Amino acid sequence: MRPPQTIEEELQIISQALEAGIDPFPPKKPPSKWVRTTLGWFMIVMMVSWVSQLLFQYVD
Repeated sequence: MRPPQTIEEELQIISQALEAGIDPFPPKKPPSKWVRTTLGWFMIVMMVSWVSQLLFQYVD
């Protein structure tokens, strides 16, 4: 399916979605604490990995 080229085409697609019972603009989900915690730990592990690789190059 190609993206709409005009506003009228986009409005027609939105009206078809509403008629079919599909909400084209669902409410945003609140951010999960698990996602933030996981991302934080992942970044910590990556930083420790980079620092250890950098230090290993200077020691070796």
